[in-house]
Amino acid sequence: MTTTKSSKEPSKTSVRKTKPTKKEIEKVIEKTKSKAEEYARDPNKAKKLLDDAVKKTKNYEKNRGPLSEVWGYLTALFRLLRAYIRKDYRDIPWGSIVLVIVAIIYFVSPIDLIPDVIPVIGLVDDAAVIAFVVAQIKADLDNFLAWEVENSNDEDSAEGN
Repeated sequence: MTTTKSSKEPSKTSVRKTKPTKKEIEKVIEKTKSKAEEYARDPNKAKKLLDDAVKKTKNYEKNRGPLSEVWGYLTALFRLLRAYIRKDYRDIPWGSIVLVIVAIIYFVSPIDLIPDVIPVIGLVDDAAVIAFVVAQIKADLDNFLAWEVENSNDEDSAEGN
């Protein structure tokens, strides 16, 4: 008599409710990189993506759920991409700007590891991808933030004259 071992893995149609693994995030990022490079090369396309992302954040301003931990980083990624599109800030390696765009594409896309249509839980993977990207580009993001502060001080002193 043979016994069949029941699988404890979720079926492909079930909805996951846990944070994705590092390996899953890396796989998603790799799959999205070529698309992100297209956006990085096309300012109009990148601006549309950014507009869509900003519009989507409006839905979460009051209740950020899992995004609350990465909200500041997410908005910093938006500002970085905006400055890059405008050619105000270009002191960032190609690979880093591509990762910024990967994170934004993932945030905007409703088709994720955990679909965004599932209230609150659907943002767990978005937050994980954003945190992963920020960890990868931390030094470049910090440089941008320092540049941003320095330039806002320049604008403030110019306005005071």
